[in-house]
Amino acid sequence: MAIETTPEPKRDSMDAGVTEIKTKLQATTLKPPNPQKRQLGLTSLPPSVRNKIYAHVLDTELVNLGKPNVSYSHSIQDGLLHFKASRPPFPIDTVLFYVSKSISTEARSYFYAKNLFVKFDIYSSDARHAKTMLEDSGVLFATPSEKAIEQCKAHALHLTLVEKNSSQKRASVIFPAQYLPRLINFMEQAARASKTWAPGHVLFMTVANTYELEIARLQGDLLELFRMLTNIGAVTVEGEGLLPGYAVGLQASMTAADFDPNAWLSSMRDAVERAEEALKKDEYDMAAQHCQSVVIAMTYAYLTRAEALHMRPDTFHKGIQRLRYTTELTLGTALRRKHTGPTAASSSTPSDEENRNAATALLAAETATSQALSLATDSPSPSSNPWFRSLPAELIPPNKAEWFTDAERGRAWYEAGVVHLALGENLFAAGDLERAERLLVDGEGESVEGRNGKGQRLLGEGDGEGEDLLKCVKEAFERAREGIDWSVKPGMGLRRAMGAARGGG
Repeated sequence: MAIETTPEPKRDSMDAGVTEIKTKLQATTLKPPNPQKRQLGLTSLPPSVRNKIYAHVLDTELVNLGKPNVSYSHSIQDGLLHFKASRPPFPIDTVLFYVSKSISTEARSYFYAKNLFVKFDIYSSDARHAKTMLEDSGVLFATPSEKAIEQCKAHALHLTLVEKNSSQKRASVIFPAQYLPRLINFMEQAARASKTWAPGHVLFMTVANTYELEIARLQGDLLELFRMLTNIGAVTVEGEGLLPGYAVGLQASMTAADFDPNAWLSSMRDAVERAEEALKKDEYDMAAQHCQSVVIAMTYAYLTRAEALHMRPDTFHKGIQRLRYTTELTLGTALRRKHTGPTAASSSTPSDEENRNAATALLAAETATSQALSLATDSPSPSSNPWFRSLPAELIPPNKAEWFTDAERGRAWYEAGVVHLALGENLFAAGDLERAERLLVDGEGESVEGRNGKGQRLLGEGDGEGEDLLKCVKEAFERAREGIDWSVKPGMGLRRAMGAARGGG
């Protein structure tokens, strides 16, 4: 006898899938955690991401976004202004300084590198003048006690403004250098409003490289914008770490009756000549710092004195572009030779830091030499124009290819070639050097004359006089051709250098 059974209902595929998912989820939930699995933390993030996190809590300018305006009330005790702020002017969060040793070191380094502090003392016969300058300029300043300010040694610039030889200190405050443009703009406007304002004031500036930054950057962040001021009664700039000649040039610029484009261009030439002299002595860091300082000064000038500079004749623009060409080429040469020249440190097993520094320098050298080449050839590509990176298109000075000689173009192609050779881009190097050789010989195969009548020379190579450029080009060209590996895709050397510069080996 057959036994009747009720057939089991058929599950559809969705039911089956849901059941399996539930089972897997339960199994996952009940599974004990793997103690060897690394938890994601702040140190697991890339440095670039960590810096963005630090910015939101430690950048004295960024932390003020969206916050109500700061207002100050004041009282006068013994002639000195004492301020109280309506809210903390720099609401940074220093809790990261106490997380761990590594995070503390990194966060503090970011904080002091990002926020250079200025101590500002004002001497005036009238306290109202100091109050007006501090409040109407829009500078946000800290309000600790006078004793705390006097004890502070972390500022990178001590700025003192004295009105009409007054011996009465009216205010002493500390603020981040990010607010210096506001103060300088206020001074410049005051000088325009009254012809007696600037001659009636004296400025003392003492710079300390408290955070061990590059000299060119330190000068650019703290001092360069002061060139907006002219006709100041007297200026004293002190600082053992400043580049040779910089303080004298800045003082002369600020005490001149007015901005003189030709005098300014002459001071830039002096700085580039100092860079070339340093390169001849194999002082690569000093040469690079001089060049970077000139680039910063030129950029600030076209941002703040654009009308005066653009109204000059073509001979002035030619001088500007030729000087920028020399600056970029000298910068690229200095950066390359530091890591590839005869005096470069030779180690069979360079450390990760040495690899990172060399890769960073060579990539910067490739950029600088490419920019010099773009000026000498008047390249139409905006991205290769060195001015395009820092100036609006309407402020970029005019340029013409005929302002440069074939020998100068050949020198730029040569430097681009040897940089590519150092980066392992032999195919690129061969193309660069072939162009250089074509430009450096005349129709009969003889070397073209350089600026000294003896053939273009290379600064700092070989003996004291340098070596014949054409000879160097031919030797480098031969090395590049012999080193070409057709199985390697072009650009791999650059990508490897980028990886090493980021710390990826």
